[in-house]
Amino acid sequence: MMSNSDLAYVRAQAEEALPITVTIQTLSRDADGQGGYIEVWNDSYQNVPARLAEMSGREATLRNREGAVGDWVLTVAHDQAISAEDRVVYEGLEYEVTFVNDARSWRTAKRCFLKRIS
Repeated sequence: MMSNSDLAYVRAQAEEALPITVTIQTLSRDADGQGGYIEVWNDSYQNVPARLAEMSGREATLRNREGAVGDWVLTVAHDQAISAEDRVVYEGLEYEVTFVNDARSWRTAKRCFLKRIS
């Protein structure tokens, strides 16, 4: 068994292996004044330590936009708030979060699967 202090040590070590920072955006819908709404992406978390790795790449349509789409894995701290409803921005490129794998015991980091959308 891993003690709480051992787990805290491993988590701290994992966070030292996050060499970049990203912005996590959340979606809100604002009234457009005509009975509908517009989607607005808000910078909810900025300068989030992370690691980003590409898995593959291809052309596809995502959210009615054609472009290069890659499969990416984002690693963030174990307690970072992020969901499959969010977006990630890194160096001006946008990524849609498709899945967050955080249902593990002794979680030392949180892994998210992304699709690049711009």
